[in-house]
Amino acid sequence: MPSHALGGKHPIPVLLHASDPLSEAGARAQLSDQRAIVLTPDGSRPGTVPLLVADSADDEMVTRWCATAPPDGPRAVLVTGRLRQSGLSNVIAGGIGAVVRRHEANGPRLVRAVTAVARGEGDIPADLVRALMDQVSSLLPQTAAGRSPRPTVLTAREVSILRWAADGEETRQIADRLGYSERTVKRDLHDLMKRLHLRNRTHAVAYAMRAGYM
Repeated sequence: MPSHALGGKHPIPVLLHASDPLSEAGARAQLSDQRAIVLTPDGSRPGTVPLLVADSADDEMVTRWCATAPPDGPRAVLVTGRLRQSGLSNVIAGGIGAVVRRHEANGPRLVRAVTAVARGEGDIPADLVRALMDQVSSLLPQTAAGRSPRPTVLTAREVSILRWAADGEETRQIADRLGYSERTVKRDLHDLMKRLHLRNRTHAVAYAMRAGYM
C-alpha cells in the first residue's frame, strides 16, 4: 500500500475528470489549498485516485469510465448531484469507491473521500449503503440456476466490524472501538471479501444487511 495512503506524509495524486469546464474549475478551486492531495495531469503516478465530477451519475463521462475501468485498477471518487438509488449497484460495481454529494463537496470533504479510497476503503453516504442492500443480490455470485447462493455464515467479529463500517468508521476507528489491532481488522475484512467474492467494504456491508446480520 502506498506510503501516502497510510501516513499522509506525501500528497495523494488525484486525476480529475469533469463533465464540463465549470465543474472542473469548481473542483480545482476547492482543492487548490488542500495539501493532502495533488492534482496530476495523467494517471501514471502510483496510487493515483480518479476523481469524477458530474451533475448526474448517468453522465456519459461517468458511465464510460465505469465501463472501461479495469477490475483490478484504482477505484474512483464520484462527485454528483443526482444518483438514482436503482443504479447504485452498477456504480459500485463499475469501480466507484466513494460518493460525495455535490452540495457537500468542499475541500476537506473531497480529501476525506480521496484518502479513504487511497487506503482501500470506501466512503458512501449511509442512506445509499442502506439502499444498496436491496440491490446486493444482483452483485452476488450466481448459481447455475440463476439464483443467489445462501449467505455464508459471518463470525461475530466480522459482523461487529461491518456494523461499524456501515456507520462510516475508518479501519483505525473500528480497531479502537473493538479493541483489536488495525492489522487484524484489515485482515478480517480482506478474508471476508475474498471468501464471499465481494468487491469492497460497501459491498460487504450490503451483503451483511441483506443476510439479516444488521
